[in-house]
Amino acid sequence: MLSQSPATRTAADVASPQHLQAIAQSHARCAALGLDESAVPELNRASAARLQESRERHRRLHEQATPVMELLFEQIASSHSMVALTDPNGGILHSFGDDSFLERAQQVALSPGVNWSEPNKGTNAVGTALFTEAPTLVHGDEHFLRAHRFLTCSAAPIFDHAGRVMGVLDVSGDQRSYHPHTLALVDLSARMIENQCFADRFRNGLRLHFHAEPACIGTVREGLLAVDPDGAILGANRSALAQLGLSIGALRMLGLEGLLGLGVGAFADHGRRHGDAPLTLRPVLGPAAGAPLHVRAVFQWPVFWSAASLVSQATLSPVALPAGLAPTAAEAPPTLEALETDAIRRAVAAAGGNVSLAARQLGVARNTVYRRLKG
Repeated sequence: MLSQSPATRTAADVASPQHLQAIAQSHARCAALGLDESAVPELNRASAARLQESRERHRRLHEQATPVMELLFEQIASSHSMVALTDPNGGILHSFGDDSFLERAQQVALSPGVNWSEPNKGTNAVGTALFTEAPTLVHGDEHFLRAHRFLTCSAAPIFDHAGRVMGVLDVSGDQRSYHPHTLALVDLSARMIENQCFADRFRNGLRLHFHAEPACIGTVREGLLAVDPDGAILGANRSALAQLGLSIGALRMLGLEGLLGLGVGAFADHGRRHGDAPLTLRPVLGPAAGAPLHVRAVFQWPVFWSAASLVSQATLSPVALPAGLAPTAAEAPPTLEALETDAIRRAVAAAGGNVSLAARQLGVARNTVYRRLKG
């Protein structure tokens, strides 16, 4: 757990020139908007109905973020702070934290239903992170409004698969509880939320998990690409964009084959032969061209293959299914359920009858495989 005892150093002790410039620019924006630093912050809390509507609109973000927020709060539990999640406009969707601090936070409307964008609240971590689209610390006197200067706040934007900000994760507390590692912890948590949202959105398809270091696959540092049956790249996470040195627009233009020199069929063949063992590939274009990347393909086989029609009986060597799992009835009509069941049978065959391996490749429970094959 991150120690959060009251700091003897201030944020200014560790502020970089870039940080100081960002704060100065934010103050200039606030002044240009006509904000008065001595003004009493307005509550401007959304109605219960509007808050519920916003939560429903951002339900998937809320659902994926809540477990991460709880884990983050465990790490800062001794800091007398709170954790908050906002929508892409700065409206707080959800927050919780230390009871002693929450009471004081209520006095400046740091609570659900209140908008913390710069035009509404001046320089603050949430609003400034939304403007800069970068992790942001705003400490003590760096807040534009004097009423907020008892706070220290660390916020990080949360990006979706297309590189758009879908919310902000924030930790706020009394400035005396400042810790220089909080911002990095918040940014790490934001990336965890991004990756979970990515996996949820593209749970039915092909995802490529990659990194230059094999040990980083499966961690928050891994790059993620979502690919459709034709090899078009549908989305990427921040780590993927950073590792490849390409924008999401460039990736969409290149497609899978233009980027890595292999099509979807090659990944399918590798999966059939080697399970989920990573491939070592070198990007064809971009700043990372020629540098080795370790790539693991994760197929959600039933839906993906029924759409792609890429797996045929002719491409698979005849392999006997485990006893009791061979189909006993005639081929089902070509409904979606029948196609998914057929894809499951083919995946099990491709795995040499290993149901556990097939289930892992499919991204489903073993019981689901057994049930479909016996049905």
